[in-house]
Amino acid sequence: MQGYILHIQKTRGEDLIVKVLTPLYLKTLYRFYGARHSIINIGRKIDFEEEPSITFLPKLKHILHLGHKWESDNTRYYIWQHFIKLLYRHLFDVHEIDEFYFQLLEEGAQNLHVQNPKRVVLEMYAKILAFEGRAYHREESLCFICEEALGESIALSRGFLFGHSACVGGHIFKKDSIVQFLQSASSIMLDDWEVNELWEVLGLGL
Repeated sequence: MQGYILHIQKTRGEDLIVKVLTPLYLKTLYRFYGARHSIINIGRKIDFEEEPSITFLPKLKHILHLGHKWESDNTRYYIWQHFIKLLYRHLFDVHEIDEFYFQLLEEGAQNLHVQNPKRVVLEMYAKILAFEGRAYHREESLCFICEEALGESIALSRGFLFGHSACVGGHIFKKDSIVQFLQSASSIMLDDWEVNELWEVLGLGL
């Protein structure tokens, strides 16, 4: 079975509780002496076996690291891990899950080989918003706080909600540019300044 490690929690001694995202489940597994194994790290893709337990959590066994070349690039790996942590907080109380999330990580991990890592994760997030029905639509032209009409410039809150800069604070973006990005899930038309600022907004949470 294959999956991505979303979260690691230390228990007694060197044992770990590991959250692994597979195509259909977010599994909670127990690994004896897991802290001794460098393979077990947030964001890693692994092949593994699950051993049922009558009295406690299923055991995580026979782990194989399915590595990516970009993992040796500290910047790419940091950005990937940061997104994975945000994704876990978004999904932490889920058990059964749509295959969309696993396939999203598969695609993102492949794109990280050649693309700007911040652009990769921002495009992944735009796809999450669209899949979950939370993407902004052009007909929605009101500030989510004061419910007054928006102009050509906007500010963004957590979840990329659109608002007036006076209501939301933070950096100002061109509305049409952000709408195009969210609807296309492509950052090609965003300049590097916009990408860096959107990355900061993403850090507030999914």
